[in-house]
Amino acid sequence: MKQLAVGMQATAQRVFDHDLITEYAALCGDQPGETVPEPLIGALFSYLLGVELPGSGSVYLKQDLTFVDRARAGEALTATVTITHIRADKPLVTFQTRCTGADGRLITDGEAIVMAPR
Repeated sequence: MKQLAVGMQATAQRVFDHDLITEYAALCGDQPGETVPEPLIGALFSYLLGVELPGSGSVYLKQDLTFVDRARAGEALTATVTITHIRADKPLVTFQTRCTGADGRLITDGEAIVMAPR
């Protein structure tokens, strides 16, 4: 287990193409559109927190997301989690969660709280 510190980051990039959005819409009983469904963007943060930072054994406790723009199908998205606070008395870690579009515009901004593995 790596030592966690405020300011540490993990990043993932992903393109959700029309085929994947169509498959997702079919699973949800929805019609596919030209924009990436918000739960797929949220899943990028789940991946980062559960696999990258803090990683395996983490317990995802809370996630708040504010969507400020739509992500377009086929657009390269960059999701980043950054440690903003670590509780000294418990293994609770607070992260800023952000996703940006290919042109750098903000898609979503938020905060997550994770119980890090000991």
